[in-house]
Amino acid sequence: MSVAAYLLGAPVVVRDGTVYAAPKGRKAWALLAYLALSDRAPTRQQLIDFLFPDAEDPAGALRWNLSELRRLLGGPDTVGSGSVVRLRLPEGSFLDVQVLMAGTSFEAVELPGLGRELLEGVEIEASPGFAAWLLGERRRLAGLGEAVLREGALRALASGNARTAVDLATRLVAAAPLDEDAHALLIRAFAGSGDTIAVERQLAASIDLFRRELGVEPGPELAEAARMDAPAARTDAGGRLAALRALLESGEAAVSAGAVQAGVDSLRSAVAGSRASGDRALEAAALLSLGAALVHATKGKDEEGAAALHRSITAAEASGERAVAASANRELGYVELLRGDYVRAGTWFRTAEDLADDDPVELSKIHAVRGARYADAGAHDLAVEALRRSIELAAETDQTKQEAWSTAMLGRTHLLRDELEPAEAALERAIALTAAERWTTFAAFPEALLAEVWVRGGDLGRATEAFEHAFALGCQVDDACWEAYGVRGLGLLEAASGDLAGAVKTIGDALTRCARQRDTHLWLRAYVMDALCAVAVTAEHPTAARWVTDLASISGRSGMRELSVRAYLYRRDLGDESATEAARVLSVGVENPHLLELIEAGGPPLLDDMLGKSARS
Repeated sequence: MSVAAYLLGAPVVVRDGTVYAAPKGRKAWALLAYLALSDRAPTRQQLIDFLFPDAEDPAGALRWNLSELRRLLGGPDTVGSGSVVRLRLPEGSFLDVQVLMAGTSFEAVELPGLGRELLEGVEIEASPGFAAWLLGERRRLAGLGEAVLREGALRALASGNARTAVDLATRLVAAAPLDEDAHALLIRAFAGSGDTIAVERQLAASIDLFRRELGVEPGPELAEAARMDAPAARTDAGGRLAALRALLESGEAAVSAGAVQAGVDSLRSAVAGSRASGDRALEAAALLSLGAALVHATKGKDEEGAAALHRSITAAEASGERAVAASANRELGYVELLRGDYVRAGTWFRTAEDLADDDPVELSKIHAVRGARYADAGAHDLAVEALRRSIELAAETDQTKQEAWSTAMLGRTHLLRDELEPAEAALERAIALTAAERWTTFAAFPEALLAEVWVRGGDLGRATEAFEHAFALGCQVDDACWEAYGVRGLGLLEAASGDLAGAVKTIGDALTRCARQRDTHLWLRAYVMDALCAVAVTAEHPTAARWVTDLASISGRSGMRELSVRAYLYRRDLGDESATEAARVLSVGVENPHLLELIEAGGPPLLDDMLGKSARS
């Protein structure tokens, strides 16, 4: 027996090619969706509390709905019947939501319900916790749908299938009409097709849309996406390949030295030359370097960088360059990490690890970004494990910058769990490693986090000096993320002094700085918004409720479960009596004991907790 369950759009189950009648009642669908999407199998009691809090016989209601679900799925063995409930579908079964989360983009873009709402048209009366969970999953799967459309379009473009790229990018623009990256991708797809008229029309239409709807001029990336590369002419190899390798090396060196534009120009030339030479291995390496430079060293170029990385993978696969493919997959995962598309990021990281062939240098980088991904989503135990492994491998292979990066991320996780002593030790170590490498472009990050540790410890003098210095460094290197960390901290200092109105204004400025560049870390935007909500709720600011809603939306859509919980705690503090239960449900799987303490009655206001001892100074 084969079972296919479609939960995106109006739900339906197909067994052996036959569509089966919907279950009696709607909560069987809710059970199926929850069991299919939960990271951990729930207990029967959790399901009772979740779905049947007001039933006359809650346990009986659960038994009846489990029976309906088993009938729908084809037999008593399809759903476990112990104290823990889990799906046990026969081998070869199909769940569209699992394909969306774990399948390839080739598979996901073919899903019939892609872009439609989870359990569309099914309204379920249950606990506030279930309502919060369903809303969050609908947001998360909608965002994931956009991510696979983007990924599919980039893959198609890299493989030379411009028609498919145009189709998928068109669907992406329809789903996210005000996403500038989506418009740039569609224009790039038209350029890949060689249709000059379509490129010009779409560029004009996109510019008009942003002017009309947002009252802004789009960035230069749209015009750059319209650039149509001339077909590469074949050249003789010979000494030309040596010259191309030298050009590639000089481009990498220039980017590393801070001469970013000159380096990127050299890398573009190396890509064009290697393509013309027909050497796919050299083309893969050049595209990897160009893609990495666009992602890490330039501002607002992540979409173009991702396109280059997809092309690098295509060339690497054609030439058997597994190491290049591993690095390109990791870099694409990092792009998804910045965007908050954590499920797709995880897929890229798993592929990168498979291709890395136990190379300790590559593995140290993979474990680092994987640890950051875990931490963003609140899986801190997994984050600590991954980051410590990255630090160990980086130290063994003399990668001091990588060790500094991973150590700073480890310090961030300790800070988020309010583990101040290990946070301070890790961040001081990261600062020392950064100084040893004279890595000025990174130094603001661990310094701002260490300043926050000092705020919570009550040392406002050192914290003030560190936040001001971190902000100055961020401005010096023109990094919106680092600036935002510093300004957020300065806002917290104002809150600690009792100037809540000033704190709201300053943290609002930090949020504006986050939005200045399109490819800033989405988690950071939510982190700044979290601080803004903490101050605004305490100050009873008239815009507090809207900011809390924005935090819930951005964290729910991306799967930042820790920050989703905090959004519901702010709703509790604004008077929503059902928000505590919702926060408790959403906290399942969040590996942060300190956060769980905040959910219980009698805990401190979230702003006081954020300020620590400084709240009482």
